[in-house]
Amino acid sequence: MTDYDSLTRRRLLRAGVASAVGIGGIGAASATDTDGVDETAVRDSAERIGPWDLSGLDDATETVDAASVPERSSGIGPGSMLLIERDGTTAGCTANFVWEDGGSYYLGAAGHCFLADGAVGENTAPGGDSLDITVRVGVDDFTFGGLTALNGLRGTTYELGDVVYARQAADDGTQVGHDFGLVEIPQEAIDAGIVDPSLPQFGGPTGVVESGALPAGEPICQYGNGVANGEVFPTKGRRGASLGDLGDYRSWYAALRGSPGDSGSAILGADPTADPEGTVAAGALTHLTAQGTAGTTVERCKEMTGEDVGLNVAVVQQGEL
Repeated sequence: MTDYDSLTRRRLLRAGVASAVGIGGIGAASATDTDGVDETAVRDSAERIGPWDLSGLDDATETVDAASVPERSSGIGPGSMLLIERDGTTAGCTANFVWEDGGSYYLGAAGHCFLADGAVGENTAPGGDSLDITVRVGVDDFTFGGLTALNGLRGTTYELGDVVYARQAADDGTQVGHDFGLVEIPQEAIDAGIVDPSLPQFGGPTGVVESGALPAGEPICQYGNGVANGEVFPTKGRRGASLGDLGDYRSWYAALRGSPGDSGSAILGADPTADPEGTVAAGALTHLTAQGTAGTTVERCKEMTGEDVGLNVAVVQQGEL
């Protein structure tokens, strides 16, 4: 991993915190280092980044099979907009990485995007019962609105397979570091070449953080469909800085802004001297905190799916599909 000097790290922390201020009620934090931070207080301040409720919008999308997805399609992968239909509602979230286990492929998300509020898990291994949810992904000319004059969903979508895993909290109710979900990518989508494991704008992942969170001060990047960010800014991409973990390997937190609709999005390490910048897969964004945002590490995502449903998933890296 690139070893940035201390001056660069301090500047990145300041820039990341500045980008967090004013979005979704996030406040400022110490910009120099994380020494003396009350990790328990940060964890206690965490609130799930809610899915964006799209139920009231006019849905004029066209859902097609894999063979009919246009060549110009943005594809299926990190940063894709997910439309999750459950119990008569439609929620908007952001996909994280493409995951693989034994030749089967999955798209990662926040577990709470699939689960009713308060539910811990309703998951089984692939091939068993699955959650009664329809998940579509925007693949071409996909636009959405609610705050803008659009007030509807437009473009081409593709229907994914079963939700095979979803968890949004530990058994004791602890949320941060225990929130992750997987939805199956049909084999026809892999065969049609419409799955792209790289992050838009930033590229990567070109590696994986195998243990815990990125060290405090390391630069990070994220691409999401949050309210305002995905609607009215010229890019959905954001940069920030890691603030380390919240007490153990399962969680990360960062100076990075977030808003409803960003739930589940991928967090990558970044090399600001390179183009594209994306480097290692670091985690999934699930919560807002008093310091910025927080979520589940890649190590914990793999651990939970292994323990809960017997999957042995790995992040698919850039260029592997």
